[in-house]
This record gives sequence, structure tokens and C-alpha cells, in this order.
Amino acid sequence: RPNTYTDVNMGPKPTITYHDDRALLNAAMQKRLQNRLKQLQSSSKDGSSNTFSAFCDGFKFVSFESHQRSNSEQCIFEKPLLHTFWNATSDVEEYRLRTKPQIVQWLSDIEKLGGCAECLVVFCITAEVRAAKKKVKGQGDVEERLRNDFKGRVIVAFRLSSSNDNRLADSLQSFTNILNDMCFSCMEQLTEAEAKQLSNSKDEIPLPNFYSFLVRQINLAVAFEMILHNSDALEYFNAASCLLEVTLSRIAKTNESVVWLDRIASNPCTSWDYPSLIETNYSWKYLPAIEDGSCPLLHIRTFLLSRQARLLFALDKGWNVSQTCISTLHAMSRERKELKVLQAMPVGAVESWAYMTCFEAIQAIMMQSNPDSLMSAASSFLHVRAELWDYAHEKLRTLGVLCGLMPKDNCKTELIKTIQSGITKRAELAGFKEQSSEDHGQNLISLLQNQQAFKTSYLTLGEMVIGAYKHAGRKRMAFKAGSMMAEFHKDLGLWVEAEQLLSDVCSYYSEDQWSHLFIKAYSLLAECQNKLQMEDKYVSTMVLLASVPALNIIGHDPVIWMDKIMQISKKSVYQKLLSWEPLMVLNKIVLQGNKTVYSIKDEIIAEVDLKYNGPKEMKVAIASMTYSAVSSVLIKQTSPSGPTTAAKSELEELNLDNGADTLSHSRPIGMSSKRYRSLDGGGSGRSSDSKQKVFEFYLTNRQVVLQPGHNKIILSGKANALGQYTRSKISLKSGSLDFILPLLDDDNSTMISIEPCKPGVAVSFDSDIGVFLAGYPLMCTLSFQAGSGTAIPSKSKAIVTFIGACEVKLLAPVKHTATNDENQTEILLELPEVLPSATLSIPLTVFVPAACVITNGIDPLNEVPIVLALCVFNTCVHRFM
Repeated sequence: RPNTYTDVNMGPKPTITYHDDRALLNAAMQKRLQNRLKQLQSSSKDGSSNTFSAFCDGFKFVSFESHQRSNSEQCIFEKPLLHTFWNATSDVEEYRLRTKPQIVQWLSDIEKLGGCAECLVVFCITAEVRAAKKKVKGQGDVEERLRNDFKGRVIVAFRLSSSNDNRLADSLQSFTNILNDMCFSCMEQLTEAEAKQLSNSKDEIPLPNFYSFLVRQINLAVAFEMILHNSDALEYFNAASCLLEVTLSRIAKTNESVVWLDRIASNPCTSWDYPSLIETNYSWKYLPAIEDGSCPLLHIRTFLLSRQARLLFALDKGWNVSQTCISTLHAMSRERKELKVLQAMPVGAVESWAYMTCFEAIQAIMMQSNPDSLMSAASSFLHVRAELWDYAHEKLRTLGVLCGLMPKDNCKTELIKTIQSGITKRAELAGFKEQSSEDHGQNLISLLQNQQAFKTSYLTLGEMVIGAYKHAGRKRMAFKAGSMMAEFHKDLGLWVEAEQLLSDVCSYYSEDQWSHLFIKAYSLLAECQNKLQMEDKYVSTMVLLASVPALNIIGHDPVIWMDKIMQISKKSVYQKLLSWEPLMVLNKIVLQGNKTVYSIKDEIIAEVDLKYNGPKEMKVAIASMTYSAVSSVLIKQTSPSGPTTAAKSELEELNLDNGADTLSHSRPIGMSSKRYRSLDGGGSGRSSDSKQKVFEFYLTNRQVVLQPGHNKIILSGKANALGQYTRSKISLKSGSLDFILPLLDDDNSTMISIEPCKPGVAVSFDSDIGVFLAGYPLMCTLSFQAGSGTAIPSKSKAIVTFIGACEVKLLAPVKHTATNDENQTEILLELPEVLPSATLSIPLTVFVPAACVITNGIDPLNEVPIVLALCVFNTCVHRFM
């Protein structure tokens, strides 16, 4: 069948046949009718009125005789929708002898042809007919006889001559409306009948007859699109695309040979222009070849995608175009690989077609979609736009590999010329109206001609892909795209850029089914860091790689990474603080006896249950768990002359000498600043003679060997000061590596309290008469009674403070120092050893002058306030009032 759609802007037209007086339907008359019919078609784009689609661009008028002579089977939208008989007979006798028999024969021939097309007798009122009507004067003119002879038939009087121009215009409008309505009604009947037939036969399609069924389905979709039944048209186009994909997949699996597929494959594909999703009328050029089975598969896919896009935009579902496009691209790529008969297609044809199609889809969505609808589906569009860019990036990489445009490759000029020969520039297409859109074919040709332009475009597009996936929340895909980009940077010798890019995208790593991507990306990151001599980052990356089991990942051996880590731990000159996750996972920490309150002398024992994910055993020189005080304490410096009263009233810091365990030359490696912080620090804004300190103590164990799997480590130690403490970190030291697990949190269940030894020391201070009176020297006794489990070591210090001016004399040989002023008296005692349950009594006299008391407005007979301010026994601090 000849190609009837040579104009790129011409779609299928409704067909009308005409018979008899052809002079009435001459070129001028057809032009008048076409102009009016085009106005009807362009007036309705949503199917609200019974008009044909604007792409029909009028009607097609063919002679009835040529239709009779046609032997080929016509598709649904090419079948005549209306048969017309034109006459303008003015003489009654001529009508009786010639016109009437012709009409009878015409109707008989139509009945033999069959079909549902209606018949219309057009009686043209010319000047001769008007003159004849005046002569007859009611005796029955030709029009009246015509209506009487053919009752039940549609007969229309079409005025071609009148003294009133308005009557001519009204007659033309009325006549074109009748033509449109009758054709539209017939097309609806045809589509309904065809849809019913296809529905009944779709489950019984032999493989050899599949293509003819596919063509019928496509033609039915075209017919629905012609009458603006867009939902039905989209349904059948989608069904045709899906049916084609399923059938070709079946053929690929069974390796069957079918005639229609061999014929498709035998037609050389010399062009791979991308589908125009903005100016979709361009796709009509593929329809005739699809109908006669000579269309390459790539062009079939192009046609279907163009029509689907046009209908989605018409239905205000523009954002769905991207999903349809992605499905089509994947289907075409899969069919090209799986079907042997399609492997003869030129190398790079499908890849270049897919690359250009991705950009066309994005541009079409932005230009054709309703802005409000696009905003309402913004999140979905972000996802599919990222997918389209990613697919284009992947195909650009494939083209680069095929054409030798990748780094270190040699350019393959002949293949580039072959690919370029199948791409038609939009400006070279006759009648192509798409002027505002970008010519993606021209862009691709420019990239293939220049290796530097290819590299720039590849890097730019890769950054767009990563950014789009990040914005859409597709972290896994951003991770994958970043890995590919980093590999390209590495091949270019841009090691710094590759490392920076991988460090960025690796922050999106998730453990959910990412093993293969993880290994590829982090192995490349380790290679970059080693090349750049970033030892700190290199160790951190290798720790992650060593924690991933080998599984079925080709080329991954965690033992090799672990050996490299150990080599660095032995030769490095400084210590590295590393986060121990995911190499080690903490399960739980249990204190022996589940105690939360300890005495200052008690040994604290904890059991740490952890899982070691390394591939081989690891020797740990020292394992420790740090307990830090809940709040810091302000310590004031003492003067050279000795401690002051204020200094004596504050707690003193007792430092724990860690010796070799102190990390004096270390820096954190691979640890997030949000998770790791030092516990030491100075209080800003304090005076120069004070400093902020945090009390800490450690539970430790030495020479621990971790085996792959679950391990239990026993840690023990003693506190060095009273107060409340919480677990702050666990560290495992192996060579120069210190694996740190921060445990800083607000969980009260991790807190313990360190209290004085009990029973402690009882201190009493009494006079012989039970009271203190001014003006009299009184005998007093200061007693220190040790508890049953407490001994007072020799040379322990005790401080006694008396408020006000008084004289104090010790009557026992106890070493002491007294300090007097007008406000208070302070005595510093150095005590001898007191055994458990024993009591040390020190006699002394206290004399308070009466004048001093009276001067202060106190009755001499009242009691005098005496305060025993502070006693210090070894490391136990007690405060008494």
C-alpha cells in the first residue's frame, strides 16, 4: 500500500466518497469544505463535542469508483464513513430518465460493499435550479420528487447560489455540520464493533498471527484518537506496547522463529531519530510502514511512545510521560540484547536513540504539562526526572566506551560516523514545526565529534544525576551514580576530585542490600586515599571494608583489608582514634551484681558483650571503659604560703596516673564530630587562678583477644573520688589504633554513685558541762571514733574552726598549728593512727572573753556557736557543720 502520510504534519483523515457530478465537488468546493471542517476540528480539543481531532486536518474526499476498484483490505480509520451522491438536476424529465436510476444503482452498489457507512444525497441548489423552481410554481420540482422517491434516505439541499450571502454562509455551515456528525457517528460505530471483536479474540492469538492483531490494536487506538476518545485511545496504545513487549520476551525465551519478526528484522534501520514528544504529528510518518509490516522495531517503539505522550498531555497527566518513557527505553534495550534477529542493528543505534529520548521526555513534560498538575505531582516527577537523567548518563557512558571517547581509549572515527548518519537534525526535516525545543540530535552529534566536549558533558550530566537523586531522596541511586563518576575521575587522573566525590556520596551509605555497591565504592575510595597518601582516611575506609563478609562478592577479601590495617597499626608513629562501628557492635554492658551504688574502696567489675565483625582474630593491648562525673568541679589554685580557709572548704582533685595508657599524641580518625567529644575542658570566663575539671576513672583489662563473632570482656577498676558517674566511652587499643565507642547519653540507667566508706568516722565536740559560756575557760573534748570497717591512717589531717575571737589550748601531745584573728580561730591537726572501732580523744580548753560576746550583742549566758568545719581522712572527704 502506498505511503499516504508523506507530510510530517499530516495524520489520518476521515474518508468521504463522492459520486456523479464531480463538477459540483471541484477543487474550489473541496477547499471551502475543508476550511470549514478544520475550524470544527480545531474548536474542540477535549472531546466535549462530536468533532474529529485537529491532527486530521480536514477530511479526505475520494471518488466512489476508485473505492470500488480498491482490492486491499482497509484499516478501520481508512474505511469510508460517508457516501455522498452529488447532483444539481433542474429538469424533472432529466431527473426521471437519468438521475433517479443512477441513485438507485449507487445505493445498490453501496449495499454490496457492506459496512456501516451512511449514504447522503446532496442536492445542490444552483442558479439553474432556482430558475427552474420559479417556472414550476408548485407543480413539483426535482427536489420534491427526490424526497418523495427516496423516503428514509438522508437528502440535503446545499445552496450554491443565492441573492443573500448570509443564506449561502448558513447553508455551508449547516452542510459541514451534517458531514461531520454523520462521519463521527459512523466512526463511533466502527470503533465499538472493532473493540468488541478484539476483546473476544485477544486470548486466542497464535504467534504467527500476532503482528496482524497488534496492527489492528494500534489502528483501533488511532481511530479512538481521531474522535478524541483519548482515554480509550491511551488504553489501546498502552495495551499494544505491553503486548508487544510480552510477546517478544516470549520469543526470546523460546527462540522461536516467526515470519513477521524476521520481516521486521530484515528491514534495515538506517535512522534512529528520537520520538518528538512535543510535535507529535511527526510520528505519523511511521504508521504506513507499521501497517504493512516493514517498520523496524525501533520505529514502532518511537511511534507508540509519541502517541502515548500526546494522549497523556491531553488528559492532563503529563508527569506520567516520564514513567512511560522509562518503560519503553528499558523494553527496547532488553529486546535489542535478547532477540538474535535484532542484533544486526547498527552498534550504538539504540543507545543514541535512548539518550536523546530521555532529554526529549524531560523537555516535553516541562513545556506541555499543566503547571498546576505538575506541581501536584512534583515529588513523583522528581523521582522520574532523576531516573531519566541517570538513564541518559548510562547510555552516554556506553556510547563513550563504544566510540573510544572514554579516558585512555582511542577514538573510533568510523563508528562515530555511522551513529551520526542515523541522526537527523530537526532543522533538516521538511515541514517540522518544532522550533522552540532543543535539538537533542544536534547536541549528541556535537558530543561525539569532540572528546573534550564529551568529557565535559559526561561530568556535568553526572553531577545533575547525583543532585537530582539527592533532592528526590534516592540515596542508593545517588551512591551508585557517584561511584561511577568517581571512577571516571580516576581514569582521568583526577584523584583528588574522585576522593572528594566518593567521600560525599558515601555518606548516603545504608546497610540495606547495598553490599555490592558498598564494596565497589569504598574499594575505589581506599585506592584514591592510598594514592593521595591520606593514611588517616585510608585506615578508616579499610576498617569499613574489613567489616563486610566476603559472601559472594567477587574480588572482595576482608582478610586482605584487615592485614593492611594491622600493618599500618605497627608502623604508624602516632595513635589514631577510630570509631569501632561497624567493625564492632556493642550488645550490652552488665555491672557485676547489677549495683548502682559503690563505696570508694570497692572494686567495680563490668562485663562488656560485643560482636566483632572482623574476618580474623584481633589482639587488643588494653580495653578500657571510662566513667565520667556527671558535672564538673571548679578547683581553685592554692597560694605559695599554704592553703587558705576557702581552699580547704572545697574538694580537691585526685588525678589518676594512666602512665602508658594516656593518649598523649593521638587524633580522631573517621569519627563524626557529632558523636565524639573530649571530656576535658576549661571553663571560659573563669578567673586565671581557677580551672574546670571533670573527674574520671577507668575499668580496664589487658591483652584481650577478639574472635570473629560474639565476645565477652571483663573490665575492672576503682573510683578515685566521690560523686555520680556515667559511662562516657569504651576504647580498645591495638598498636597505634584506638577504637572508640562514645557512650555519652542522658540515660539514667548508666549512672553509678560513689559514696564514702561505711561505717565512716564519727566526730564529736563537747564541753564538760555540756554548754559553752562566755567569760569562763571550759574543758572540752574533741573525739574521733573509727568505724568497725574504717581505720584512720597516721598523719591524716583534721581542721577545726571556731567562729569569733577565742583562745584554744590543746592539752594532749598532738601535732597542730593554730591560726587566730579577730573573727575566727582555726586549728589544723595531724592525727595519729586510729584502728577500726577505736576512739581518739583530744582534751583542750576554750576561753571566750565576755567583752567580745557583749560587743557583738550576745548575752554572756547564751551558748557560743562553734563549728567543726572540715575533716579529711586519707582520700575520704567528709563535711560536718
